[in-house]
Amino acid sequence: MRVFLALAAFALCVFEGVRKSGSLKKRADFLSEILTMLGNFSSEITLRAPTFEQLVESEKCAFARAVSEHRKSSPDIKTAWENACAALPKNREEAALLSEFGKSLANSGTAGALDVIAVYMEKISRLEKLAREEYSQKGGAFRKIWTLCGIAAAVLIV
Repeated sequence: MRVFLALAAFALCVFEGVRKSGSLKKRADFLSEILTMLGNFSSEITLRAPTFEQLVESEKCAFARAVSEHRKSSPDIKTAWENACAALPKNREEAALLSEFGKSLANSGTAGALDVIAVYMEKISRLEKLAREEYSQKGGAFRKIWTLCGIAAAVLIV
């Protein structure tokens, strides 16, 4: 019975380390996807001058899909964008940036939209770089520390 508990404690600790490391990577990947989305928005505006709703509907990234899902129950695209931003983790800067971006883009003309996109691409690029650095510095440490905690817990149980 103790061996089973020790293995379970070890497995749970390892899982937690992998989960924490994965959340850092997921954030960096999310920001990279947002940068790609903004680049696509810029290209689309330059080529076709679509509406904000058309921009979002033509995009395939996870955040744009979340906005599209919220659009089904929202009166307009601005509200859907805000609802998708509200669904993001609250303690992260990107939720506030995306919210500001949506408001700015929705209220700008074609020429202004390109300037808005350029500004927010720079801000999100900075965040993405920081997130990648955080993952490279802390991701492995989380896995190692939690593995060691699992070993310690298993030893204490046995």
